[in-house]
Amino acid sequence: ATGKYGWETYEQYFVDMAGAWQQDFPNIQHYYVFQIWPNACSMGGKPASDRLRDIQRRLPSLYSKMSPIATLGIKPEGGCHFPPAGYAVLAQTVLPVVEQFNYGKAPQQPVTSPNLQHVSYTSEQRDEIRLEFDQPMSWKNELISQFYLDDAPGKIESGTVSGNSITLKLIAPTTARTISYLHDKDWNPNNLLLGSNSLAALTFFEVPVK
Repeated sequence: ATGKYGWETYEQYFVDMAGAWQQDFPNIQHYYVFQIWPNACSMGGKPASDRLRDIQRRLPSLYSKMSPIATLGIKPEGGCHFPPAGYAVLAQTVLPVVEQFNYGKAPQQPVTSPNLQHVSYTSEQRDEIRLEFDQPMSWKNELISQFYLDDAPGKIESGTVSGNSITLKLIAPTTARTISYLHDKDWNPNNLLLGSNSLAALTFFEVPVK
């Protein structure tokens, strides 16, 4: 009813629901949270949708045993619901995560979706921004169109990757305070930020640049 698609109430509702789960299922070992598809069920094109996905990305900061999983990159894709073949791929994606956290299987590489941990300028010139993730990343320069500084596109010239870090070279020095990745009003499912494990990174919205 507010037109905000529930982003402003989602976190507290989730906490309340998870508390009820803990009462009913006290032996819960791990939580798996799926970050929804951009513009899911035609709810996008507004900052509210991007904010909601970022809240889903940040939920693990409230729980010691939770893994967020991106639905980005799942093919065949779906705008609101996936076709059966898409759900099969989604099951294959989450299986290694369940094996790790519920059955103790040690993976050879990270099996979760890359999640942004920290953002900072690399110097006082403020013409580069470093993104630190929780695992090794990959990069292609076509991705520069998917990043926004203070919600404005077209500010990134190029990018490089080194381990868990991606450094974005800016077209010009900036005073931007926030960075976002992937607005659902203008995105391409074939142009996604990936980890070195080929899994799509979780989208993020208006993360402070320190």
